[in-house]
Amino acid sequence: MGSTISRWAAAAALAIWPLALSPGAWSSHAAPARFAVIDMHFHADRPDAEGPPGGKICAPYADWAPRDPGRPIEDYLDGFTVHPTCPHPLSAPSDPAELRDRGLAALARDNVLALAGGDADTVEDYRAHSPDRILPAAGFGGGDDFPSLESLRHLHAAGHLKALSEITTQYAGIAPDDPRLEPYYALAEALDIPVGLHLGPGPPGTAYFATPKYTAAAGDPFRLEPVLLRHPRLRVYAMHAGWPMGDAMIAMMYAHPQLYVDIGVLDYAYPRKDFYAYLRRLVDAGFEQRILFGSDNMVWPDAIGIAIRRIRGAPFLTPHQKQLILHDNAARFLRIPG
Repeated sequence: MGSTISRWAAAAALAIWPLALSPGAWSSHAAPARFAVIDMHFHADRPDAEGPPGGKICAPYADWAPRDPGRPIEDYLDGFTVHPTCPHPLSAPSDPAELRDRGLAALARDNVLALAGGDADTVEDYRAHSPDRILPAAGFGGGDDFPSLESLRHLHAAGHLKALSEITTQYAGIAPDDPRLEPYYALAEALDIPVGLHLGPGPPGTAYFATPKYTAAAGDPFRLEPVLLRHPRLRVYAMHAGWPMGDAMIAMMYAHPQLYVDIGVLDYAYPRKDFYAYLRRLVDAGFEQRILFGSDNMVWPDAIGIAIRRIRGAPFLTPHQKQLILHDNAARFLRIPG
């Protein structure tokens, strides 16, 4: 590990290493959990949050179809989200109350506690209808409308802000180490609240129909490293687990033991073989204690249950690993007693 670590420090680290990595070290005396699942990537949204109300998504897509750039983008979108031909398409409700109520019913059905991001008023509407299942978060970054630091402090002081999540600046071509995000990291560190960053995929072709500044390169997990080094007390999780940049994600998680990932949208919309291979790679690399369940339900409430069942049905995960991913890792990350 290099000459910068003294021999006594290295010896001390090695002495506690087995305890730190023991599967029961975190919760051997914990009381039974109140919730079966913690969803770290729940959206409290309005029906038009993902385009025209009533859109569809496949759960899962079998493949990512090619687009003919000589034809209108609407032709591509018709097959992707308007009239997809997959066996299991999900349809979004067009009524705001129905979307909310179906989302909250999905949480209740699987006994889920959700960290809910979105517009503050919408999050509070969801929380008012299910106060015991919603932890409020603030998401921003897809455009130029970053919230003021003062407004975030006010939300936190009022008990309406438990995390900054989802920060979606990748859709604006803004990488995690961009100076424009620095004040928000400093605020989160000072308030001791987690940060969830979009690092990974958007809808295929999003730069051509929805978010013209989106770049895959802005989701490079290595762009998170300067942030972690500047803010060693910051709790951060990379949403979508940096898919498909597994090498970089693993390197970052190894070098920065405080870094977690969530598996939102991969766990219901991505081809089964691809999702399972990516998840297994993270587990086999030794990070079973830092993988968080996230649905990334957006405007499709049924996605929540599908994502949970894909974890529970993963043939390569032990019952203990499933419990870690669905609940225990998030409870530790959020510092939920129990």
